[in-house]
Amino acid sequence: MVLLLPTGASADQDAEIQQAIAAYQERSWEFGLAAGYGRRRNPLINSDDIPLYVVFDVAWFDDWFFFDNGDLGLALHETDSLSVNLVAHVNNERGVFEFFNNSQLGVQFLPTDGFSPSTPGNPDPLTQNPELANQPPKPPKRKFAVDGGLEVIYADVWGDLQLQVLSDISMRHKGMEIWGSYAYTLDYGNWKLTPSIGFNWKSSHLLDYFYGVRDSEALINRPAYQADSGFNGFARLTLSYRITNHWGIVGVAEYETLNRSIRRSPIVNRNNINTLFIGLMYRF
Repeated sequence: MVLLLPTGASADQDAEIQQAIAAYQERSWEFGLAAGYGRRRNPLINSDDIPLYVVFDVAWFDDWFFFDNGDLGLALHETDSLSVNLVAHVNNERGVFEFFNNSQLGVQFLPTDGFSPSTPGNPDPLTQNPELANQPPKPPKRKFAVDGGLEVIYADVWGDLQLQVLSDISMRHKGMEIWGSYAYTLDYGNWKLTPSIGFNWKSSHLLDYFYGVRDSEALINRPAYQADSGFNGFARLTLSYRITNHWGIVGVAEYETLNRSIRRSPIVNRNNINTLFIGLMYRF
C-alpha cells in the first residue's frame, strides 16, 4: 500500500493517515492450508472413521467482527490480555452423523432399515429377516444445529484460558454447553509446541437430541434411550515446524473421553474419540 502525501501536509493530516494505516492493518485475513493424512475415530456404531486429508486455518479480524476457524464473533471488550466476545458456530456433534458417515468417499447410502417405525404396510425388516438382528443398525439421522453465546479469553505469559457458554440459537436441540480449555505454547527456534487440556459440559437436551433414540427409531437391537447431561474431557497436542515464512509442517493429536450418558447410548460403541493428523502447511 503506497500513500502519496501532498507537500506541507499538516501534523493532524499525518496523524489521521497513520490511524487509517493502523486500521487497515488490523483488518486482515489469515489463511492456511495443510494437506496430509489423518483420521478421527467415529464413536457411532456401524460407522466409518472420519478421514482427514485437508485442514484449513481461516481467520478474519475487523475492529468489531471476526471469523476464526468456524467461530463467527462480535467483540464486546478487548484489552492486551482479556477478550470478551459473542460467538456462534455450527455444533460439531453433527460431524460424526454426516461427514463420511458410511463411506470414506463421502457418499451416504440411503437407509434400508432402522429409520421408520413398523407399520402394517411397512413391517419391521428385522421381523421379516431375523438374521439382520445380529447386525447393528446404522445411526438415525440428525440435523445441523447452530450454537451461540458468550466467549471469554484470557492470555498471559503462563498460558491461555478460554471459556464458552453456548445455547442452541437454531432451536434444534434446545440445549446448551459449557466449553473450557487451558493452553501453553513453547517456542524452540522454528519449532512450536502447544499442549492443551479442557472440558465440555453438555446438557441433557443436547445429548438426547444427538445420542438418544426415539420410540419411533427403536428396533430389536436398538432400544429407545434418553440421554442425560455429562462432562467430556480432552487433551490436545499441536506441533509445528516453520520451514520458511510460508511453508511448514504441522501435526495434531487429540484424545477426548466421552461421558457415561454418551457411552451408554445404543448408537455408540466407543468410550473415547481420538484424532491424529500430520501434513504440510502453506500459509498465504
